[in-house]
Amino acid sequence: MPARSTMSLGLLLMAAAGAAGAQEQPASPALPRLAVQSGRFVEKDSGRRFTPLGVNYFRTGKVKSGKVVHATFCPGFYERPYVEKMMADAAAWGFNTVRTFQSYHVGEEGILTSPEARQIAPAYLANVVHFLRQAQQHRLHVIFSWDVWMPTSVWWATQALPGEAGRDLRTEWDEAQGVNNFRFGLESVRTRANAIVALIDALRRQDPALLSTVLSWELENEVFFASDRAPFNSRKGTFRFRDRDYDLAADADTQALMDDAIVQWADLGAEAIHRADPEALVSTGVFTFAAVGRNGPGTLATDQTKDERIPARPLALLRSKLDYIDLHLYAWRAADVGVAAHLERNLRSVEWEPLRAAAHAAGKPILCGESGLFANYLRSPPAWAIDHTLGLACHREHQQALAAAGLAGALYWHYGNPDSTANDENPALTLFRAYVQVLKDVWGPSAKAD
Repeated sequence: MPARSTMSLGLLLMAAAGAAGAQEQPASPALPRLAVQSGRFVEKDSGRRFTPLGVNYFRTGKVKSGKVVHATFCPGFYERPYVEKMMADAAAWGFNTVRTFQSYHVGEEGILTSPEARQIAPAYLANVVHFLRQAQQHRLHVIFSWDVWMPTSVWWATQALPGEAGRDLRTEWDEAQGVNNFRFGLESVRTRANAIVALIDALRRQDPALLSTVLSWELENEVFFASDRAPFNSRKGTFRFRDRDYDLAADADTQALMDDAIVQWADLGAEAIHRADPEALVSTGVFTFAAVGRNGPGTLATDQTKDERIPARPLALLRSKLDYIDLHLYAWRAADVGVAAHLERNLRSVEWEPLRAAAHAAGKPILCGESGLFANYLRSPPAWAIDHTLGLACHREHQQALAAAGLAGALYWHYGNPDSTANDENPALTLFRAYVQVLKDVWGPSAKAD
């Protein structure tokens, strides 16, 4: 795609309006920097414990190309009054954290206006700044995450990362690997890290005080490998990585390859972000093996599932330079499996007892960055309406079990967005506020830094 020499008049007007709006917001005192100490989140200067409690906020939308993308901050989809109401609600509810998503879209409504762009789109950046200033005003910290897809960017793909020399990264995109290229490919790994570094640099130029509002930068929402793409779709032969030949016919060797690859991926991202902001926290989200019908790590030959995704192993991520792990755990129930039993099965699939012991030894907390409900098991004939009395009971049982298991905090999926309805599969807090009280009851005594 050729470089654009000018922006459209509409985009220029949106950029100007966004920048003006950001400048008009009154400055609020900077939030304290957060850190990880002895397996806990704390305020860095005071050492006071911080238990993340809050909500996820996201918005998807169809851009001009016809694609549906993560569009939280995209011009045309970002609604300032709605965000301002959300921040006020979250603060009034006693929450302290909002988790949200950057966009991989490139174009007039995207994070970059073209693949050749050398700056974050002004209108997009103005929305990020507005979001952070609203959070700062309401004393809320923000977690930024990303989808598996990343922006197409010459700028970010060609900028070398600190420490990439001596790492094993493929210089050519391998069609046979598909999404697994995001773990092994040089340009993919660079793009992910450099996009975050660019945001850090842009925010520092806008207002350095905003950086302390960011609780963490998550490299990816839910990091995984694909079993139906190379090298994992051929259960024979070997794959050479970092001077070792991994036997793809052996489950243990295949899992070891995934573990070693994801540690390299996480380390490169964390090193780049820590260099850009030494006080930043870095993590990634991950779902459980049981969530996609798998028994656990190293069971590829015996797994019976149609879901091709294999989550990164949390035990491996603990070996990396990430500061904490974000483990996603949703409430579920069925006729033969209750909420507690479902959670136990999910925790067992990520080796919970060894994982918790290793996290304690490493001094790294495990946060539940996504927890919530699904309406499909809350409906029954003949009306098929959502039974929120049952939902509240499931929600309470699940949150209590998360706290009892030793999770460092919980973020509900989700607050809602301008497109939310009462029939959505994940009940939105803004529409069903009784779910808020459960979160406060379970996590409230330590929800705010105390």
